[in-house]
Amino acid sequence: MINSNEVSPVKMSNQQKQDIMKSILKEESMINITLKPLEQEVFLAEDPQAALLKLKCFQELINKERLAYAEHLAEVFELIGDDAYRNLGFILKQFVHDSYSIQLSIIRQLPILVEQIKKRQSGYAELKDHVLPFMSIFLQHQDVDIKKEVLTQLLKIAPFLIESDKVDIILAHLIEMAHDEKNNQNRMLAAETFGKCASLFSMKYCESYICGELLSLGIDLNEFVREKAIEQLPNLSVSLSQKCIELKIVPFFLQSCEERLLQIKNACIRSISGICKYARHDLKTSKLIPKYLEFFCDQNKDVRKTAYEYLGEFISTIKFTEKDQQQLETLLAYYQNQLDKNINMMGVDLVYKCAFYFPGVLQAISRNRWHMIQPLYGFLLKYPSDKVKISLAHSFHEVAKLLGPDLSKEHLITVLETLAQDKLQEVRNGIVLNLSKFISIFPIEERDYVIDLLLNFQKDQHKWRTRQIICTSIFPITRCFNNDTIFFHIAPILFKFCSDTVAKVRRKASKNVVHLVETFEEEGEQRTVILEQIRAFSHSKRFNQRQSYCWMCYKLFYRPDFEDLFFERLFELCRDPVQCVRLSAIIVIDKFIQKVGFSKERKYLKYLLIQFIDDQCQEIQLILTKYNFVIQKTKKKTLSCRSRNSGSSNGHLEDIPEFDEKIEQIRKSSGKV
Repeated sequence: MINSNEVSPVKMSNQQKQDIMKSILKEESMINITLKPLEQEVFLAEDPQAALLKLKCFQELINKERLAYAEHLAEVFELIGDDAYRNLGFILKQFVHDSYSIQLSIIRQLPILVEQIKKRQSGYAELKDHVLPFMSIFLQHQDVDIKKEVLTQLLKIAPFLIESDKVDIILAHLIEMAHDEKNNQNRMLAAETFGKCASLFSMKYCESYICGELLSLGIDLNEFVREKAIEQLPNLSVSLSQKCIELKIVPFFLQSCEERLLQIKNACIRSISGICKYARHDLKTSKLIPKYLEFFCDQNKDVRKTAYEYLGEFISTIKFTEKDQQQLETLLAYYQNQLDKNINMMGVDLVYKCAFYFPGVLQAISRNRWHMIQPLYGFLLKYPSDKVKISLAHSFHEVAKLLGPDLSKEHLITVLETLAQDKLQEVRNGIVLNLSKFISIFPIEERDYVIDLLLNFQKDQHKWRTRQIICTSIFPITRCFNNDTIFFHIAPILFKFCSDTVAKVRRKASKNVVHLVETFEEEGEQRTVILEQIRAFSHSKRFNQRQSYCWMCYKLFYRPDFEDLFFERLFELCRDPVQCVRLSAIIVIDKFIQKVGFSKERKYLKYLLIQFIDDQCQEIQLILTKYNFVIQKTKKKTLSCRSRNSGSSNGHLEDIPEFDEKIEQIRKSSGKV
């Protein structure tokens, strides 16, 4: 008797069984990428010849080791040098029949490898003879993910290729994939890539080949292929002439809009703004605007929702004239409908898109119609979504720029204060980042009230990221005020941040002190006070303030007066008892040497480097390795100097007369600061 609860086994064809096994093997191979326990780590060979031997005998390595070399192939090639590039073809061939994860890793390494190859004299020949044929093999791969990854990386390499090679390698393969009637995924991938690669080819190839192939895929029997083709029409339109857009793209697009399938209609709505951006104005008003308005009358609720979602983007692509007032009024009426609960309750994405494209809509309709969309702006500000508020904060200055000083002063000052006090840090950061752009629209005599906002921002000791962003924006902010305002208000804020409890804030603030020095170039009392304040950091008892002085010098050393004003105090900080201060100092000295070199006037720089020979800090020793030759040569001179001055050979470098003289000179002058 047969048990009714027992399920009979599913009958599968051999092809289905093979597909399942491939899927299982693919997932297992991906584990090697995502899961890497500590005990499974593999270390790459540091010796160039050993690393080259590993690549030549790649298939003899264990899987973990092969994966490690595949993931760092570009680094290994750079380590080995010319010998690796001479064996490039042989090395790449070994990856062709390897596992899925190793193939994927090696494909992702190719753009980095090409960056190194193109610097070589025979680089293009190596690229054409070895890398491109290797990638062509994988374009015939049965796995769609491998094909997609190869095409993605090939598009990154394509700008280095001449057009004939791009046609042979990329375009020829895409056309072959587009004509593969048995494989829907190949045609989908071809449609998606045609749009992405259009900008890489001249208009001749785009109009003669790519346009025709993409439009053919747009009438494919498979709806997913058609959807991909329609979505790529905006990317293709960038590289086409106005005539081609008028005669081919727009008629095809309007025909696609008549389809009843939801996914096709939504694809048309997502694409219409991109097409409208590159179409002639008469095509926009006569064909594209009426077609967009039809979407609002569609019976399907999802189509209407998508139409509302992309309405702001669509309006922002049109420059309305006096003849288009009726169409503008109709579009604005639908845009204002987003205040209706029945509309805005359709989802957060709809409201977010409305907020994101709000400046574009305002630019399209001009400030004269601000009163028509002002209620919608107020609604967006009160909408309970962090995503929407962040978007409004980052575009706030754009709205102010479009409205001008008078309307901004009347309507946006209270909005600025509200967003500046928002509990969400990303909202406050958006305001701070673009504060200088907002200030710049007002006359200089009306800008001082913004100083209060800066003072409020920097008061809260728990919001260190906000203080860091203020430091980043301090230079454009200083350009918005006169010297007195900068001296009495902004300079104290910046110097306070140089002593901040958070190192990232101190570093960012210190590197921006150079803008204060540049602002007060003319001799005077204010310049003297600024310079004394900077030097005071180098004399501080707190190590973090002495370190801030080193970071100040990081940017100051580019100035021609660096040596006269700041170098001597930096010189003494190289002997600081605190390691991080010494490290910061030698980093700046290192950059200074790279800029000016070892001239006769700065012989003491060589002896300064020797002072760090016995330093225990590894980072300092790493910097010194660049100057091994200089250090050894200087040490020989030092020994010969000591042999001539036997009475003073106490084993210290301070016995060198030239060095001692410079140190004494620095000590005397530093006492006067």
